[in-house]
Amino acid sequence: MPKTYFNNAITGNSSMLACITDRGELVRLFWPNIDYPQHIDRLFCGIFLKGRENTTTWFHDWDWAHSQSYIEDTNIVKTVYENINRGLRVIQTDFVLPYADIMIRKYEVQNIGNDALDLGFIVYSSGISTNPHLAGVLFDFENDALVHYRHGYYISISGSCEVYQFQLGNNAYDSAVRGELRGYDSVGMMNDAAVSWLLGIVPPGGSISFDLKISASDTLKGIEEITGRAVKLNVSIEFDTTAMYWHKFLERAGKIVTGRKETDRLYKRSLLVFKLMSDAKSGGLLAAPEVDEEFTRCGRYAYCWGRDAAFITDALDRCGLHHEVDMFYYWALNAQDRNGSWHQRYYMDGNLAPSWGIQIDETGTIIWGMYRHFQVTGDINFLTKVWDSAKKGVEYLISHIDPETGLPLPSHDLWEERLGEHAYSSAAVYGGICAAIKMAEALGKEKEIMTRWGKVAESIKEAILKNFWKDDWGYFIRSIRVKLNPWGDENTGNTVRMKINPKNYYRDFTIEDAIPDISLLGLSIPFGVFDVNDPRIKSTVEILENKLTAERIGGLKRYENDNYMGGNPWIIATLWMALYKIKAGDMKKALEYFQWASKSCTNNGLLPEQVGKDNGEPAWVIPLTWSHAMYVLVLSELADSGMLK
Repeated sequence: MPKTYFNNAITGNSSMLACITDRGELVRLFWPNIDYPQHIDRLFCGIFLKGRENTTTWFHDWDWAHSQSYIEDTNIVKTVYENINRGLRVIQTDFVLPYADIMIRKYEVQNIGNDALDLGFIVYSSGISTNPHLAGVLFDFENDALVHYRHGYYISISGSCEVYQFQLGNNAYDSAVRGELRGYDSVGMMNDAAVSWLLGIVPPGGSISFDLKISASDTLKGIEEITGRAVKLNVSIEFDTTAMYWHKFLERAGKIVTGRKETDRLYKRSLLVFKLMSDAKSGGLLAAPEVDEEFTRCGRYAYCWGRDAAFITDALDRCGLHHEVDMFYYWALNAQDRNGSWHQRYYMDGNLAPSWGIQIDETGTIIWGMYRHFQVTGDINFLTKVWDSAKKGVEYLISHIDPETGLPLPSHDLWEERLGEHAYSSAAVYGGICAAIKMAEALGKEKEIMTRWGKVAESIKEAILKNFWKDDWGYFIRSIRVKLNPWGDENTGNTVRMKINPKNYYRDFTIEDAIPDISLLGLSIPFGVFDVNDPRIKSTVEILENKLTAERIGGLKRYENDNYMGGNPWIIATLWMALYKIKAGDMKKALEYFQWASKSCTNNGLLPEQVGKDNGEPAWVIPLTWSHAMYVLVLSELADSGMLK
């Protein structure tokens, strides 16, 4: 059974990342990196009546009313459950300790009925294993805790009072529903279990507290030690400590205060998202919490893309989070391939993630981002540390030039849908080379290298004009020599046959692809191949706005006839246009796009990847770090211009 695709809230400590649905169910728990591995198959929490069979009710069930929000200025999630028929209200507060890999689920159980209730708290848990036959679970009698384990990963579940009953496997779910657990086995090769605690009698109008702790370690001894610590925690103190941690984090970040309550709140939520999406161990930046680990609807999201990251680091720098940016680019040094390139995407630990081809804009964008970071911080030591990497990257880019067109050789476009020679990819390569030239100048490197690189950059600019600008149509096209049908022969009549690798394999490619695409803005923003007021850019922008605006709800799609997830407008596409409008001096239009994106956040203040084209509701991935980055970049520009006063 596949997991839900929607994470309505996230919490964590940059090593442990927890994903929670709008019904308060914990559906994903990543550790020791924020992308991998994921440790939860199912984790159901509920209430039962002592001594009465079949009274278990799970909080995520539909007979409970739910509401959810973040506690202001923190990554602490509060979910309120109410069940009138059962006479119960439950307040669940989720957070992860900033200094230890322990997640706390703090419960206040209120009796809102007319009768006293003798209550118990119950958990059914099922762990993930790549091989179910090697999953294990045990009961730790010393710490009164369940422990799910597999090779190198141990996850414990403990409570704030003595365990009443437990059961390992043997239809543990059915037993949990009945409310009667049989702890015959204390260790076994199964992947599910249940555990319960007695809360006591709660009179009408009364309440009782219970705390659940989920801890992680990489050894049995380690999980025993950290579970022992978790059992002894004073949760009220830990709540205050965690809230203070997030308040201090926001104080450390740069402040953008507009006086507009919702705008300022979304800015702070963006900062809090950035922190959760920055891996504490490696420095990698996560595109989004995973939504599709089974590859049923997309190619997964829990990776680091250099493409996303350069926009994200620019936003982090605008927020004053320079340390996180340093960490990312030092991560990038280790992830770089021996040939100087960066691949399509990576795990947080720097290992290559599943990919489907070269994406040349990744390499150009990372180099561009390195120099952009230096521009903001003026940190010459940073520039010195990354110079060799940048130089190697540029030499790779130069070696990847198509001698026939003068453009980067065929690679996948930034949307990872088409193999070809693309305007955006060419702009990113140009931007990376120009950035490296400026880096060389700042470091006082030999002029010969700057001159040679400058000639290459200029030739790429000329090739962009020659191949992508169409006088007759009055706009730049997005691709040439492009594979529009990745699975077979092209369906267009205008094709060319090309060699695709050194082993003399050939495929047919469509000569030109003129579909309007928001990525054409990359020719100006951010890579600066052409000025924002260049007539060719302006006429291209006019085409983009005409063709990409969603008719019913506004906002801009990625490209004309986009059918991914139904062809919705995207936050990043709309805010990318806002950035262009700001640079072009059309502040009124920029503000319109910004306001559209701002109102597209969830009730918890998280920005999605897309917005439903029919209903205007947040759609698909929640949150998308790139969306929050674009929000911050546009907000920063608008605030500086005085448009938000």
